[in-house]
Amino acid sequence: MTHLSKLKLVAQGQRRSESKTEHRRTKVIEKLEEQLSMAEALIKGDTFRKFKTVWRTNDEGERVQCDRQKRVRPWYWMNASGCFISVWYGSKVVTLENDHTAIDVGKRDDLPKVIRNLIEAVRDGELDIAIEAIAEKGLPELALSKKPEKLRKLA
Repeated sequence: MTHLSKLKLVAQGQRRSESKTEHRRTKVIEKLEEQLSMAEALIKGDTFRKFKTVWRTNDEGERVQCDRQKRVRPWYWMNASGCFISVWYGSKVVTLENDHTAIDVGKRDDLPKVIRNLIEAVRDGELDIAIEAIAEKGLPELALSKKPEKLRKLA
């Protein structure tokens, strides 16, 4: 008797606890909260650091867990005309409205308020279409359909 015959087998797919859209919203909100913490630290004059737990081998050859600083790039920037912020999904800038990719914050002190408004906008689904356009662009099925006819026959 095999081990699998002792088990009750069913044809059931794994269910997601959240949809793709909810997952994408969560990713953007997490990054925006990171940006909020960074902006608040900037205004206070503190340094913002985020740490990642990694496993390393020490001098005795043992695997030990330690924290490593993670580089976080700010989505906001300042120049002579004021402070601006863009929303990113992965390595792409999210188009907000009418091909606009940045928000004019004005003063640096208003940055946390603008980021909180962006978090609420993402929670309410106002950026879903723009995020979806970026996320679906990288799918292999879409990339295959854009290839020239000769390459599609080979694939």
